[in-house]
Amino acid sequence: MEKLVEGLELVEEVNRLVENLQESLELFERGKDDKAIAKINSVEEGIEDLTVGELPERAEIEEKLSDALGNLEWVTDNADRVKGKKVD
Repeated sequence: MEKLVEGLELVEEVNRLVENLQESLELFERGKDDKAIAKINSVEEGIEDLTVGELPERAEIEEKLSDALGNLEWVTDNADRVKGKKVD
């Protein structure tokens, strides 16, 4: 039962990181680059802190974490493109 609780806590952490990544994209769209980059750095640190080996459905979680890191890289690389964009 304890392992199940730990697994659920780790899944919740992954979900929180994904939500933070989505929020960072929204911040970029609103022109709040500094806040977005700070949130991205926080997400990246959170991903690095996760112990992937302890997560249930390891392959699926590893794939999602890899996708999240790829998205982080894309957002960082394309921040200038979003900067000039106005949101109504």
